Amino acid sequence: MIVHRLSAAALLFATAVLARAGEISFNRDVRPILSDNCFYCHGFDAKHREGDRRLDSFKDATADNDGVRALVPGDLSGSELWKRLVTTDEDEIMPPPETHKKVTAAQKEIIKQWILQGGKYQDHWAFIPPVATEPPAVKKTDWPRGELDRFILARLEKEGVKPSPEAGREMLIRRVTLDLTGLPPTPAEVRAFLEDKSANAYEAVVDRLLKSKRHGEQMAVEWLDASRYADTHGFNNDSMRSMWRWRDWVIDAFNDNLPYDQFITAQLAGDLLPQPTLEQRLATGFGRNHVINSEGGIIPEEYRIEYVADRVRTTSQAWLGLTMECARCHDHKFDPVTQRDYYNLFSFFNNVPEYGEDGRQSNAAPIMPAPTREQQAESKSQLEKLTGIEKRMTEMQAAWKPKDAKRSLPAVPAPATNMVLHLHSDDVVPQKDVFRFTGAAPELVDGIAGKAWRYTGARLVEFEKKAFVTGKLMAFGLWLRPDADNPRDVALLSNASYNGDPAQSDYASGEEYRLVDGEIEIRFIQMYPAYSTRLSTTGAGITAGEWRHLTIIMGDEKPAQTTRVFIDGEEMALRVLSDSGTRAKQRGGFGLGADRSKEAVGFRGAMDEMRVYEKPLDDAQVVALFESAAVPHADKQKLAGLATERELRWLGEARHRAEDGAYAKLIAEHRSLRAKHLGFEKTFPNVMVMEELPAPRRAFVLKRGVYDAHGDEVTAKVPESFALWPQDAPANRLGLARWFTQPQHPLTARVVVNRFWAQFFGNGIVKTLEDFGSQGEYPSHPELLDWLSRRFVDGGWDVKALVRMLVLSATYRQSSQVTPEMLARDPENRLLARAPRLRLQAEFIRDQALALGGLLAEKIGGPSVYPTQPEGFYNGIIVDAAYPGTKWLTSKGDDLYRRTLYTFWKRTALHPVLGTFDAPARETCTVRRSRTNTPLQALVLMNEPGFIEAAQGLGRRMEKEGGA
Repeated sequence: MIVHRLSAAALLFATAVLARAGEISFNRDVRPILSDNCFYCHGFDAKHREGDRRLDSFKDATADNDGVRALVPGDLSGSELWKRLVTTDEDEIMPPPETHKKVTAAQKEIIKQWILQGGKYQDHWAFIPPVATEPPAVKKTDWPRGELDRFILARLEKEGVKPSPEAGREMLIRRVTLDLTGLPPTPAEVRAFLEDKSANAYEAVVDRLLKSKRHGEQMAVEWLDASRYADTHGFNNDSMRSMWRWRDWVIDAFNDNLPYDQFITAQLAGDLLPQPTLEQRLATGFGRNHVINSEGGIIPEEYRIEYVADRVRTTSQAWLGLTMECARCHDHKFDPVTQRDYYNLFSFFNNVPEYGEDGRQSNAAPIMPAPTREQQAESKSQLEKLTGIEKRMTEMQAAWKPKDAKRSLPAVPAPATNMVLHLHSDDVVPQKDVFRFTGAAPELVDGIAGKAWRYTGARLVEFEKKAFVTGKLMAFGLWLRPDADNPRDVALLSNASYNGDPAQSDYASGEEYRLVDGEIEIRFIQMYPAYSTRLSTTGAGITAGEWRHLTIIMGDEKPAQTTRVFIDGEEMALRVLSDSGTRAKQRGGFGLGADRSKEAVGFRGAMDEMRVYEKPLDDAQVVALFESAAVPHADKQKLAGLATERELRWLGEARHRAEDGAYAKLIAEHRSLRAKHLGFEKTFPNVMVMEELPAPRRAFVLKRGVYDAHGDEVTAKVPESFALWPQDAPANRLGLARWFTQPQHPLTARVVVNRFWAQFFGNGIVKTLEDFGSQGEYPSHPELLDWLSRRFVDGGWDVKALVRMLVLSATYRQSSQVTPEMLARDPENRLLARAPRLRLQAEFIRDQALALGGLLAEKIGGPSVYPTQPEGFYNGIIVDAAYPGTKWLTSKGDDLYRRTLYTFWKRTALHPVLGTFDAPARETCTVRRSRTNTPLQALVLMNEPGFIEAAQGLGRRMEKEGGA
């Protein structure tokens, strides 16, 4: 649970405001005092409530409780609340001394005046939909540059304070350039602004900066904190993950000015949109940025629950500004959120097909390929070329006339080089020391070349280990013909073995080549399902009753990138289902035709002509392996009048190629380009994304939050104390996104507008960016916050328009100079009588140094980079090739000088520049960074190699550009 304590300065500020305001406001003045001192024991959580006395609602506070009322409006002597606050009896005083809480004299005076004024309660301000009020009238009418400024000035005039004069033009362009791009203006940009005497000169600068690609990079930093983006999994050895394509999506979203309601919807539920685009599915990586544990021996379900809980915490913090995690173990102590509410919300995020222990070597499933925009353009170009070739092939096929349709084609021999095993079925006796039958031998039927074995699900051909250890077994091919009753998911070839309880489906290691719903699925297993590489064809279309030829070419390293699958000689596109395993070194003990690992019905159908090779086949050899049996079989079937449509196509294709040189050349060109295209697709980065299980996973209230302590079953619902569920919205994440973005939601717009305000003014209108609940701070300008929120929503959730309005305001343009008197009166600048004086964030301190030193290498997006960091910084961290990311591989060339948001973000060992200057580890959602001032920061600036290089670069620039 998070309990916020109002600072002394904030309390003094609030008390001074009250004294001038006259009328006591429950939300503004009283609720913070009661919440901080009373609600923990006398609030919303019934199980934790002391003496059955409740102070968070008027009805309960005024109720008779054994002849005692906590509140009697207008009557101090009859109000137990007041008597307990002012008594000197340590057994009676509230809050009790052991809580170490104390209500100040100023706070007691507020409570006293409130009771005397009638003890009125209000619903919590943040849970009431915002209503835009007319901007107030002001006396100094020449100061406001927009309606926003009237709210600020009206408050200043009420306080008897004057706004500061406008900052000098050099300061103004430096401020706004840093705020909108995270980089300083160049001397040329400063000169151009100083020389531009037009009335809209500053406005033109703002518009130029908002169009800059740097703006998306600057805006992304805050959101990367909130969405806990990092390049490692956290926990254990903190190995590497690849989520940089999601980070680049965020940058693009801000640069493209994606409306904020769509920004929310894509990240929460892009995969559930009708016909989602690649970008919309990619956006759901937001839900997978949480830490992932790969430590052996953990309880997988325990950590799966932790990942779901993290989504609840992040979603509620980032978009509701609430501490929902407080309700994981019990009803919330301060806000109207029950434990059941928490687990209802939990249910929305509980349906991801993920595993608690995962991510040892790479991304944890589910994943998707996420090509960059450049890769997408190149892929589209390649596909257009392929389509053009296929059109010409179709035209040639339509016009082609065979020279002699009766003449048989010459036989094509199967590749013999490097073949270590040829398994055929003409002889039912197993080859000595190669394979054996378990049970009776399979039935012999007519095959693709002579006889074939027909399996009925119970029989199995098992290879002797010595038959499968020659060479590296880099390729094999076989013919198969499933029966109509073949299982939808069955192993064709497997040597996988179980580890522990077979019901848990944990394979210890091995390889499997399966037929799943007509597609070929390959599994290279270390421990299934988490530590495995799983690949599946798309478009194989293997159906019952038809002979199809399968060739698989494998590689030892990076199997997801090096494995190739061919059906009938044509290479198939492969979908990577998971990429966290390597090929086992021991490849003996394979079974053909049934799953050796479980008591399940094996393959039903026929198999024939299996050939195994110790080295890869080239594309021409794959075609020859297929046609060595396909063409004679199709020829024979045609003569007998038994050929299928597919077999006639095989035969026709072979004839076209053999008798038409132009067509053969076109085929070769098509194969070459297709191989290039499929190889190119394998270079695409992948990213972890959200998916839904076919049927929702059951969810329960978890007693004390413990993963296996099931209480009542729950379903996907929202806490309707904040906003009602939209009519006809589906009970899934897409419906949840609609709930967040409905125009009357009281929190969504307020929370984000407040964060943007804090980004440019130093503090939020609500200082506690992370908590809009009862423990949060009351807004310094509540009417302004509501006006901005309504303007934002009604204006189409336009982020750039909001930012533009903020930085064009007279409030923003003020000088940051401050008198001692105003510093004492308003140390945190809550009245906004001046511009803020703030340190740059960690990323922008380094970026500014690189820019001034002439070193900054500007490139938008791409994989994370490794700038110089102290030698030995990773000492004590286990360096293990099985855990990528445990060794700092210093970048070369321009990558040393990329913007800091691209620096490799290792959660357990953050780059020292980032950590020293208060960047969070991003293990959890962070919406407000700490601001510290330490000697270590000075030492970093004086000694870190990057800053020394930048200083040297600035010196060279001064010599070259500084003149006399």
